[in-house]
Amino acid sequence: MKIGGLWNRISSAFERGDIGLPESARDDEHDDGIRPTATRYAPIRRAVERRVTTFLREDLVSHLEIGFNEVFVLHYIEVAAEGQGAAELEQFLEEFSPEARVRWVKKLLGPAIGKHVILDQFLGLDKEFPPEALAETDPFEERLNQAAVALYRVTLHGRWRSAAAAQSTPQGSAENERLAGPGLRLAVQDAKSAGGPRVVEIEHFPAVLGSSTHADVEVSGYYVSARHCTLHWEGEQLYLSDHSTNGTWVDGERVQRGSRVALANGALIGFGRDRGDAEHDRYPALRTNLLRQQVSLGSTATPVTPSASTPVAPVVVGGRSSPVGALRTLGVLAIADATGSPLRDLITLPFTIGRGSSQDYVVPDANEGVSREHLVIEEITPLGAVTSNRAVSRNGTYCGNQALPERFVWRFGQEIVLGERWADAPPVSITLQPVKAKEAA
Repeated sequence: MKIGGLWNRISSAFERGDIGLPESARDDEHDDGIRPTATRYAPIRRAVERRVTTFLREDLVSHLEIGFNEVFVLHYIEVAAEGQGAAELEQFLEEFSPEARVRWVKKLLGPAIGKHVILDQFLGLDKEFPPEALAETDPFEERLNQAAVALYRVTLHGRWRSAAAAQSTPQGSAENERLAGPGLRLAVQDAKSAGGPRVVEIEHFPAVLGSSTHADVEVSGYYVSARHCTLHWEGEQLYLSDHSTNGTWVDGERVQRGSRVALANGALIGFGRDRGDAEHDRYPALRTNLLRQQVSLGSTATPVTPSASTPVAPVVVGGRSSPVGALRTLGVLAIADATGSPLRDLITLPFTIGRGSSQDYVVPDANEGVSREHLVIEEITPLGAVTSNRAVSRNGTYCGNQALPERFVWRFGQEIVLGERWADAPPVSITLQPVKAKEAA
């Protein structure tokens, strides 16, 4: 037997036929009689194909020799241009849509998809991605040309995970990794909201909000990241976590990047700045409305549009509520604040009122005389609500001209004023009403 033949047999024993190679890397690429055309984008195409080929032949095979029970979850493919290649890269990205680039990458990865490479979280091929998102990935880098600087440097960003965990979720079915929750209706004002907010309804969590077409809720705006923030439902509480470049605001307060905050029902979420009351094509905003029951199947977008002059008045569901199906209204708050005259249903106790983003009723920032946690309704009695006045020694709570004590009974039909001491900010007036008053109205 010739030495060459023996070596071919030995080397073939280490081949991974289930991984596959890009079409351009195979020896029989011209067997169909079609010659590839040499366009102005050929250098970009070759750079990406060469990087994917190296990933499949070297990076993936090498990792599987040790981590044989793992798969690679691909997040991004980043293309960096050197010098004269920058103009061609800009034209390439403009000419080919993000969806077309995703399809091309899937074709390059071939049979490896679903077996060794997972694309459920793949957000596409571009020249740059948010730094904080890339920090969570493991880049596979190589210098394409050793002797000279390449026109294009291609980087694959992703992470390794257990194959057993990946196989529990069918490829392309990321929703199976999520859990069902109550219906959440979002009134979105963004670049796509012509003539008023558009309504999106979701019922599975976590739900990603961002500019990517692969996000659970696509929010269109100049300063919106591909995966801007995520909504979580745990126990009986809705949370938001931020992982954006330009920031996420909840009721006027910025969420610290990487942290998570509780959302009160009716919370206003701003993308890129604190208030989203204008320039929605650049700084979108949305308001949450937690429903009592799950939304109907297939109702990811409905034609229902809330009035632009009336703020959303959702049912309040806090972190201390009973199961959603057992909720009942204990009372109603008729409010006059900087946004208008919203109503809030009292469903959970204790019920908190203040400007802090974790309050059950979040007072607008314009009413800055109200404390972060101003009042706490502790109990409902036949006469009214037993209330703790947390702002008794600071911004004050009044009924008529009388300052209310640290603890008082807020009687049904009684109007109280929050933050009346502040001369430079409007106060908030609230009247506690029994449920029957709302039903009669």
